[in-house]
Amino acid sequence: MEPKKTIRAGLVKAAIFERDAQGKNGPFKSQSVALQISYEKDGKFVNNDLTIVKKNLGKTIQVLQEAATELGVETPSVSSQVVV
Repeated sequence: MEPKKTIRAGLVKAAIFERDAQGKNGPFKSQSVALQISYEKDGKFVNNDLTIVKKNLGKTIQVLQEAATELGVETPSVSSQVVV
């Protein structure tokens, strides 16, 4: 399945997926974000993946923002991201 949209910031990529699904209460639209973080290890690039469903995205952002604040990391503005 191809992503609806892909966003990159350095070695971090977010792919937005949307598909029609069937649940116990009928059809619904499933939406999720697949995060991929790449890094080099022993001369080879390695990818780590994490998929977050739409209902958990807000809390995920909140937790990451709090972690960034705790670590003293400045978060870039939205305009610094590249859309693919």
